Amino acid sequence: MEYQQAKQMIEEARHITVIGHLNPDADALGTALGLWWIFKGLKKRTDAVFMTRPLPQVLSFLPGYGKIRHAVHPRSDLIVSVDCGSFDRLGIKRPKNAPLVNIDHHKSNTAYGDINLIESDYVCAAEVAFRLSVTAGWEIPRHSAVNFYTALLSDTGFFGYEGVNERVFDFAKALLRLGASAEWTARMLREYQPLCKMRLLPMVLETLTLYLDGRVAGLHVTRQMLEKTGATVSETEDFVNYARSLATVEIGFLIREEEDGGLKVSLRSKTEADVSRIAVAFGGGGHKHAAGFTMYGVEHDVLVEKVLKKIEELNG
Repeated sequence: MEYQQAKQMIEEARHITVIGHLNPDADALGTALGLWWIFKGLKKRTDAVFMTRPLPQVLSFLPGYGKIRHAVHPRSDLIVSVDCGSFDRLGIKRPKNAPLVNIDHHKSNTAYGDINLIESDYVCAAEVAFRLSVTAGWEIPRHSAVNFYTALLSDTGFFGYEGVNERVFDFAKALLRLGASAEWTARMLREYQPLCKMRLLPMVLETLTLYLDGRVAGLHVTRQMLEKTGATVSETEDFVNYARSLATVEIGFLIREEEDGGLKVSLRSKTEADVSRIAVAFGGGGHKHAAGFTMYGVEHDVLVEKVLKKIEELNG
């Protein structure tokens, strides 16, 4: 029912804004741009909007990337949010006369939309957007398939994360039939890295610390590191995986100093530990094996102690 309601709302709209969360990743950008191309095919005035500046250059290969705006047009009469668990993470004020369709796959999503298309068993927001497009009978152009496939490949860790099943490969197969390239997308995600990221990585790895008998590993990214290398926060998105990748580690975390003084914590786990429970305890959210939250007014070392205490409390 909600998919049909979303279809009707989108087809009746005149000026659509598609928007994703602050500090967007490949799923947010790929899903938003994939829908942007589809809505353009419906002859809708459509803007893809992200409030973060600058956007991650590592994803500048996505079709439509250069058309992204950083403000919601006042004449927008429909907002479509993607890959965002709570409205505040969009970075905008809620328009008075524009309803909102919320497309996401996070189980911690607060259902802030007038229509909420939330599929917590889906591996990426792009999969939800694809289901909507197929259900609605809209044409899915090649550029949309490329964007959706990039989102899929990134959010599944190249099909290596929990939740990858036959349905996911059917989704990938459909995107490849629509014109996405498996080889090209994998190459762009793996081998399109900026020099500043390569200079930042060894600095971050120097901070690697083991806790709780080697079951937990932590990393730290400071503003000074970013300024010294010229890197942006987007270059740090996958660094937490280095902490998780150690043989004895079940939970890895990365604490990043934000420009506004906050500390952004990214959490990853391997097998049984549910890091979304940890994130929710601190006002954040996410998935069982990938979650995060932001805290203000707390020192790094104090935050580490809080995180470790919560890990012990919830995971033993």
